[in-house]
Amino acid sequence: MEGPTTRTKIREQQFFLRPDSGGYEIATQTRTSDLVVEKENWPARLRGLGNSARTQLQSVPLAIPKAFNCEVDRGTLFLFLPVFAGIGAIFYFNAAVEPRLSAILSGMTFLVGCHALAQARPMMRLVCLFAIALVAGMLFGKVETIRAGTRMLGSEVTTRMTGRVKAMSRDAKGGWRLTMDVISTARPALEYGPDRVAVSARSVPRNLKVGDGLKGLVHLRPQSGPMRPGNYDFAFNNYYKGVGASGFVLGKLETVPVASDTGPVATILLVIANIRQQLTQRILHNIRGEPGDIAASLITGQRDGISDDTNSAFRLSGLSHILSISGFHMALVAATIIGSLRAIMAFFPGFSARFPVKKFSAVIALVGSAFYLLLSGSDVAAQRSFVMLAVMLLAMTVDRAAISMRNLAIAALITTAISPHEILGPSFQMSYSATAALIAFYSWWSRRQGRLAFRKRASSHLLLALPIKAVNHIGAIAMTSVVAGTASSIFAAYHFNNTAPFGLVGNALALPVISVAVMPFAVLGLLAMPFDLDWLPFTVMGQGIEVVIALAKMVASRSPSGNLGLMPQGSLILMSIGLVILLFLSTRLRLCGIPLLLGAAFLMMRVQEPQIIVSEDGKLVALRNDDGNLAVNRASGSAFTLNNWQQGYGINEVVKPSRASAISKEMQFECVENVCTAREPGGLIIAYTDQAAQRSSACQEGDIVVLAYSAGPTTCEDKNILVLTKRDLALHGTAEITLKSRDPVRPSNTNSENGSPEVILAETNASRARRLQSAIINYAVGPPVRPWNAYRMYSRAARNIEDYKSRKRVNADSGKASGCEKPDC
Repeated sequence: MEGPTTRTKIREQQFFLRPDSGGYEIATQTRTSDLVVEKENWPARLRGLGNSARTQLQSVPLAIPKAFNCEVDRGTLFLFLPVFAGIGAIFYFNAAVEPRLSAILSGMTFLVGCHALAQARPMMRLVCLFAIALVAGMLFGKVETIRAGTRMLGSEVTTRMTGRVKAMSRDAKGGWRLTMDVISTARPALEYGPDRVAVSARSVPRNLKVGDGLKGLVHLRPQSGPMRPGNYDFAFNNYYKGVGASGFVLGKLETVPVASDTGPVATILLVIANIRQQLTQRILHNIRGEPGDIAASLITGQRDGISDDTNSAFRLSGLSHILSISGFHMALVAATIIGSLRAIMAFFPGFSARFPVKKFSAVIALVGSAFYLLLSGSDVAAQRSFVMLAVMLLAMTVDRAAISMRNLAIAALITTAISPHEILGPSFQMSYSATAALIAFYSWWSRRQGRLAFRKRASSHLLLALPIKAVNHIGAIAMTSVVAGTASSIFAAYHFNNTAPFGLVGNALALPVISVAVMPFAVLGLLAMPFDLDWLPFTVMGQGIEVVIALAKMVASRSPSGNLGLMPQGSLILMSIGLVILLFLSTRLRLCGIPLLLGAAFLMMRVQEPQIIVSEDGKLVALRNDDGNLAVNRASGSAFTLNNWQQGYGINEVVKPSRASAISKEMQFECVENVCTAREPGGLIIAYTDQAAQRSSACQEGDIVVLAYSAGPTTCEDKNILVLTKRDLALHGTAEITLKSRDPVRPSNTNSENGSPEVILAETNASRARRLQSAIINYAVGPPVRPWNAYRMYSRAARNIEDYKSRKRVNADSGKASGCEKPDC
């Protein structure tokens, strides 16, 4: 039986050539006709859908090679070169042992030879090319490690140090943060001391400037590792900054004459550093209060004066990227220069018609951005942003598209070659993921004919043009925030446990103010400074910053928690690969990234969080309770560590021993005679002591024992007890203990017919043994054999030597502290 029919009008356009004066022109002819279409009933339509799906599935094996060839023709595979170089750098930095340079060079030579021999096999050449990029990433990491060669302090020491000021900045509490090159040490003299240290001081001599010499008593400490596995590694990052120790000044510092750095490069860097310092003081003089500190961070990169509350507000509102000089600031500076120059050249139409004004503006903007890079202190993040901007500006000078995936890939490859260790950090990952997402999205958006038609229609209505442009501008900012925020939130969730749910609102409100009333006036202030007119643009800049601070605090106060909890490394890897596939590929092959993103989300839901956490100094032990609280063994533990754990593990409340009787006796530490004990939800007892004399008591009471003293016996008589010593923590950092077994220690039925005391005891011991055997210890630091963590082998705790004490026994012969051995002294 035939189904119902419908009549539809069809318009057809035909194109043809017709003679015209002097040639031909393209003409069109439109014809309208009726078409009778028979409507299908529902069963027939369902059968058609099934046949269509079956046909599409059968065509997949043929469509994949076709899509791959299309990607090759479009040059998409070039975008994966920096990806494989980055993977190689990650392999190098995560290797269990230090790879030899000769082995890396041998592998590179072999792969280059294979690539040369595979001329007739394109697929083999492609595989060899990606393998070469991977080994090149390892080579970049090795070269950077050799170039850094930072000497790291092994253990705590108090010494009289003479050094040269390398950098200085004032913090929010009025103190000073000094980076100093060590010239000499005395009482004790450090035989293997660091070349550069970062120390804090309450005050400094008046009129102190970069390059001056200082002398005083300082307490130095080794660089700390991550607060928890996968967290920011201070030792790793400071190794590549050249800072081998940190500490604080005891007493007052006094200036002393020291020899200045030799060489033209050192002289230029010293001049730039002093200009930065004078510029910071000039900014703080014109812009009072915290807006001045933020203005200094935007121009000179010195952000130590910003308070913790403001930093937190900017982070919760999704505006933390504003406080550190990045691609956003570089782009605004370059755009201000280019826009100003082209506006000025518009008054000289003759010159503009004869010469490429856009190229001249791009070159001048490149020089101005380089000057801005030097003023900002040339931080690694600023260097990365400058490289990205320089590639785009140079593309403008050769009449190529400035914003493209290829230029982004070139910038990423250059950045990976210069500072490959940054690929492990959040700044690199968030910056390039956000930029790639924006380029991919707007490339897709620009191909939409509807948007182009809307713009064309809007331009014909003069009265509506201004409101429509305003709406388009706000919509572009909102869409930019959504796209960039979504792409970068993956890495923000992993590194910071924060996704800024209201980041869209914060950026939509604050970015127009930054773009109009802050960064342009920063440039004007720098230009007006030689004429002593900088107070006017800096005043406007300060008022704009006050508005941004108010907006950030308003959004942060209304923002819900964006903490997604712990993200396992497997989820981060799958999400990163899926994001790369989605953004880089242009055919339907990009849909292969969706299953990877779904798999990463599945892994996040199945992650098992640790029950016990022990800090790397052995002073703080925490126990996760079923109610989401964290019980700790000290009433006055490290606030920084506790805040990090609370945010990282999604803790509701930190419960200290003093409140044991108020909440739960079993879920709380109870400390008696230097032994702290607590029962975890499964029934195992955790015992802690920092006194060697109480080792036997702790071993008798606990199933999991933490012995947090440096010198003395470090084992328990009962071999079935899990023992964690201070030496283990000194070598491997913070420890997480995860109990995989869900079998509680106490038997589930003690009133059964077999419930005699002997049977109950046997069942209890068996379940206790199973639970202990399921324990997995995850340390924050790998084996101490890499250059940035080898100093751990020379700490006092690692060598089973008593902790450092301020009252030292001085050796009369050598003038060094007793027990002082290389390389920590």
